[in-house]
Amino acid sequence: MPEQGTHHFVMTCQKPQAGGGFAVATWSGNFTPQPEATRHDVYEWLREQYAREFPDLTHGVVLFFSLESNQL
Repeated sequence: MPEQGTHHFVMTCQKPQAGGGFAVATWSGNFTPQPEATRHDVYEWLREQYAREFPDLTHGVVLFFSLESNQL
């Protein structure tokens, strides 16, 4: 099994579209944050990465955000 990060995240954002309706996308993955990072730091970093992954949803509204330890 490939090495995974210490934390797992899920983020869903939504943004109105010019022609009507909404664009919505969910992104998930795992990574290891810096030791001194706070939950807020991680949230802001993930928002930046989300904008790169889904440019149409930049500055969208976060509908769901989860950040948890990647352990059972």
